[in-house]
Amino acid sequence: MDNNDLQGLEVYQLYELMEPLADPEPVSMMPQGPGWWLVVAAVLVPVLAALTFWLYRRHKNRFRHYAILEIDALPPDYNPLQVSAILKRCLMTQVPRQQVASLTGQQWCDYLNNCVANKVQFHDFYFLTDAFDREQLRRDAKYWLTHYKVAA
Repeated sequence: MDNNDLQGLEVYQLYELMEPLADPEPVSMMPQGPGWWLVVAAVLVPVLAALTFWLYRRHKNRFRHYAILEIDALPPDYNPLQVSAILKRCLMTQVPRQQVASLTGQQWCDYLNNCVANKVQFHDFYFLTDAFDREQLRRDAKYWLTHYKVAA
């Protein structure tokens, strides 16, 4: 290595003679080995399973959301039998028709109350007078629609 030609040069002159270094290759963002693919799979599989389960349950219970929208769309002076019909239609999607269709009066109200562990108290829809609280019935029906469980 002969550096005789560089003898006697000043620092700034040496600096001008330097060649720039080549940039290194960029670091790849892909996982480096098969272990990373296992980590990615271990994260994605439960997330996809939870998303699939959530979408399935949402699809399976969509009739509840439609029933709540139907209750919200009732006029302010609605008949309580309209609420009863909505609840019965909703329940018949999960219970055999023969078991629910024949229920009326206090038997029907007892069945509704038992489906939500008596957290709401429905009374005979036929005997509700004009003085009943329509908003309370609407709230009770929405609560029932979102929380009822059918005994198998």
